[in-house]
Amino acid sequence: MYLKSLEIQGFKSFPDKISLTFDKGLTAVVGPNGSGKSNIGDSVRWVLGEQSTKTLRGNKMEDVIFSGTVARKPMGFAAVTLNIDNSDRSVADMGEEISVTRKLYRSGDSEYIINGKQCRLRDINELFMDTGLGRDGYSIIGQGRIAEIVGAKSSERRDIFEEAAGISKFRYKKLEAERKLSAAQENLLRLTDILSELEGRVEPLRIQSEKAKKFVKLAEKRKKLEISVWVSKLEEFRAKLAELDEKLLAGRNEYENIGNDIAREEQKIEDAYRKMQESTIKSDELRRKMIEEEQSASDMKSGIAVLENDIKHSTEAIETAQKNIDNAEASRNALIQDKKTAAEKLAALQEQKTALEAEIAETEKSFEQAESENSRLGDSVDKAGSEINSLYIKQSECRFNVEASKTVIKDETARLDELKNSGSDFAKKLEEYVSQKSADEAELEKNKSDSEAAANRLGGLQRLYTSRKESFEQAKGDFERVLYEIKGKQQRMKILGDLENNMEGFAGSVKMVLKASKQGRIGGIFGTVAQMIGVEPQYAVAIETALGGAMQNIIVENEEIAKRCIRFLKEQRGGRATFLPITSVKGYELREQGLENCEGFIANAARLVSYDPKFSGIIASLLGRIVIAEDIDSATLIAKRYGYKFRIVTLDGQVINAGGSFTGGSAQRSGGVITRKNELDTLKAEIEELSDERDDLREKAERMRAESEKLRFDMEAAREQLAQYSADKVRINAELSSLDSLIEQMSAQSDNSGKLLAESMHKIENAKKNIADSERQLGELAEQIRSAEETLAQGQGDREKLRQKRAEISEKLSQLRIRSIELVKDIQAQELEISRIDRGIEESKYGRHLYEEEIFRYREEISAKREEIEEISGKLSGLEGNKDKYNSEIRRYQTLHTEQTRLVNELQKGLKQINDAKEKLSAENTRLSARHDTVCTESDKIIAQLFESYELTRSEAMQIAEKIDDMITAQKELTEVRNKIRALGSVNVDAIEEYEEVAERYRFMSEQIADVQKSKTELEKIITGLTDEMCRIFSESFRIINSNFKEIFVELFGGGKAELILTDPENVLESGIEISVAPPGKVIKNLISLSGGEQSFIAIAIYFAILKLRPAPFCILDEIDAALDEVNVRKYAQYLKKFTDTTQFVLVTHRRSAMEEANVLYGVTMQEDGISKLLKMEQVDFQEDIADIQ
Repeated sequence: MYLKSLEIQGFKSFPDKISLTFDKGLTAVVGPNGSGKSNIGDSVRWVLGEQSTKTLRGNKMEDVIFSGTVARKPMGFAAVTLNIDNSDRSVADMGEEISVTRKLYRSGDSEYIINGKQCRLRDINELFMDTGLGRDGYSIIGQGRIAEIVGAKSSERRDIFEEAAGISKFRYKKLEAERKLSAAQENLLRLTDILSELEGRVEPLRIQSEKAKKFVKLAEKRKKLEISVWVSKLEEFRAKLAELDEKLLAGRNEYENIGNDIAREEQKIEDAYRKMQESTIKSDELRRKMIEEEQSASDMKSGIAVLENDIKHSTEAIETAQKNIDNAEASRNALIQDKKTAAEKLAALQEQKTALEAEIAETEKSFEQAESENSRLGDSVDKAGSEINSLYIKQSECRFNVEASKTVIKDETARLDELKNSGSDFAKKLEEYVSQKSADEAELEKNKSDSEAAANRLGGLQRLYTSRKESFEQAKGDFERVLYEIKGKQQRMKILGDLENNMEGFAGSVKMVLKASKQGRIGGIFGTVAQMIGVEPQYAVAIETALGGAMQNIIVENEEIAKRCIRFLKEQRGGRATFLPITSVKGYELREQGLENCEGFIANAARLVSYDPKFSGIIASLLGRIVIAEDIDSATLIAKRYGYKFRIVTLDGQVINAGGSFTGGSAQRSGGVITRKNELDTLKAEIEELSDERDDLREKAERMRAESEKLRFDMEAAREQLAQYSADKVRINAELSSLDSLIEQMSAQSDNSGKLLAESMHKIENAKKNIADSERQLGELAEQIRSAEETLAQGQGDREKLRQKRAEISEKLSQLRIRSIELVKDIQAQELEISRIDRGIEESKYGRHLYEEEIFRYREEISAKREEIEEISGKLSGLEGNKDKYNSEIRRYQTLHTEQTRLVNELQKGLKQINDAKEKLSAENTRLSARHDTVCTESDKIIAQLFESYELTRSEAMQIAEKIDDMITAQKELTEVRNKIRALGSVNVDAIEEYEEVAERYRFMSEQIADVQKSKTELEKIITGLTDEMCRIFSESFRIINSNFKEIFVELFGGGKAELILTDPENVLESGIEISVAPPGKVIKNLISLSGGEQSFIAIAIYFAILKLRPAPFCILDEIDAALDEVNVRKYAQYLKKFTDTTQFVLVTHRRSAMEEANVLYGVTMQEDGISKLLKMEQVDFQEDIADIQ
């Protein structure tokens, strides 16, 4: 058995899935501090079931999951899989390979898996128990833990020795056996207590059981006799009931036929009333439509008036826009005329310029001719003449410059004054335009806010109008609905009132007595039971059914009045009636314990009616022993519970009689006296309530109509105001557009005026400078000319004339050039004027376009509103033609209503005759029903006794009963049996069954105690055997480990002596283990005095001694050589080689000597912070790297 591979994912510093494969022999894991080497050992410890977070170097178990880095997200789980070769079957009942996996999720959920199947942590612990791989095993020695073998207390060293001895499994079995033994002892105590309690009950129950058996025999005989007697009586009653049922059936069939006739007549009356109501409803509907159409016509006329007003405002807006277009056109024509005049002036100036240019060219030509004549003079004269000519030309140019500059100064000064004046005008006009624009904008803003306010007000008025209109329609609809309901209920109340006044449903005899009482012929009569009580509607059917024919019983003052009424009926041959004197009729209410708590129980019938207290005896007599229940199921349960002792009536009129018989089916149409009375009271209250509601709705409808009319007028005023705001908005927008154009023009001219002003001032400065320079040059030139002319004065008479001529030409040429400059300036001024006029013409075109668009829009609105007026007018003409048609229909429905009223009167007369016949038949049926009820009551009493005594129904009793030939003998025998039962005294019938149960339980408990004692004895034997075996195995293993430790210590230390000592040899299983060592040449009294390296080497020697006794399949040793020097490391590594045939080693180390002894090396690095990487190196590669380093 050895470790094949280890797979890690998400565990501590290994987020990515890695796999380590291991060979037999030594595998070394190397790497710098903090690279994650020890996490490999922790992963193996964790997958084998380690639960201590301290051992795993964490605070909580979640810390084993990769927690992430700056560049890497945390993992959601950690998973480690350990693959072990089991081909040697070290672990029985498993395959050739064992795969153990443990997963932990960040949510806290965890999984344990063995060979792909889910398992428990306990299963993993038991799998590796006594293999050295267990939880307390020695296969994994963590970092810094090797020294704990030496530094721990003597009692704490036992775990590793017990695992090495192989007694962990025995200790586990012993603990299980002790736990079971403790449970068996507790169970034995409990069973013993129960058995003691049962022993005191068995004998008394046996005596009671024998007495009860005698009673059961006598009771069975009494039961048979009682049932036989009762069944014989029931047979007699059944024969009588059959005869009465035949008579009642015939009477009821006839009564039902008369009732059907009455129902048909009543249906005809109801149909006639319904047709009358329909006629009234349709007449009212037509009147409502007439009112609605009149209202609609009024609304349409108002709408037309609003639309015509809108058209008027739109037309006025078109006229205003057209006037603005005409004004703009006149302004445009004036500008076109100004442009034409300016163009003519420009053309004239250009002609003048052309003529002037021709004259200048001609003058220049004359000057050139004068120059040619001058060139014909002598050389000296020529030279002087040339010089003088040159001076004269310069003088001419200077004079031209002076004049030109003066002209410029004059022109520019005049232009400057003009610009200043025009600039002031521009600024003033611009200020006026801006002020006017601000005023218009303020007016436009006010118009906008006023328009929005008006629109909002109009919207609010429209919503209010719609709301009030809807409220009016709703109130009107509710008013009509309530009106129709009142009429329907009044008609129903009239029908019921007629029936009540005619005492419909009462027997003729009852009517006769009550009529005589009203006439004063008989005194002391209060009325019928139905007239003297009040019942809530939901209980009316139940109370009517409970009373039955007693509803027509007449309540009288005393017995004398009752006799007088009977004599009256007899004399008048008026039939029979029942009278209830309040002095003699007494009753009492049913009082059964727990009745109120029964499911479905409503109340005692007497408590559901209201009456005068003086009638309490009569009401108690009639209703005191009757219960009202919710339904037939609830009534059945109550009847069974109380043995069918009393009568139960359900809310829908079904009856369970005393004794167990059931009466029910559909409700009879012949009853309803109380229901009719309740319905009349209800209708009266509802009509009063509806009348109040009708008045409120009428008032509300009138109020809503007035409010909606006021809102409609307010809406028309708001629409007119909104239209005026729209017209003002158009006017203001047009003015603003014009002002924007003027302001833009004025701003441009003002800006241009400023530029021209600056240019003029600059030109004036330049001109003044040119004049100063030119005048200075003229003085110099005059002096030069005078000097030159004096030099040439001798023979130049001819030349003087030539000079004068040149001076004249030069002067003329200067004047012409000055005139040319003036013409250029005039042309530029005319071109600027034409440009200004063109801008004005374009602005006029744009303003005209805006006004034309506005006119087009208003004309479209006018066209649409005129179409809307035509449409509304068409609808209005259609509404005005409906009024005559509605009036005609109303008259037709009124005629139909009159005809139906006549028909109702005729039907009511025929109905009265049918009711008289019905009353006579009802009296006869009442008499038969009373006789039938008496027989049923007697029969029900016997049935109730059957159920109360023996819980038997009639059919079940008939099966048990025996035929009785002599009723007297049977009664005598029954009395004797009852006397014998009475002589037995009190009897506990349940003692028979209870005795059998207690006796059986006593036997069962005795057997249980014997079984528990047997189990206890067997467990004690098992514990003793396990303890002996554990002592034997541990003692033998400890002896071998001690011997191995002595040998290995001498080998590793090169001499000395060592020994392991039990602190309590008499108690091997609880004894601590002391370590006694003496390295060569030293005397050691306490292990603490040893160096850290010596303590580690001693612990390694103990570890080797254990491995020599019980080699673990594999061991992971995490830096246990850290405290050793290089010599001892080499000894330690070489000694490990001795165990590689039986144990596979994984060393986590920094020491070179240990690395050199390894077959395979795994390098662990942390190239990225917080993430460990793995590199595998074969020993050959490692040796080559070492050689390269050397």
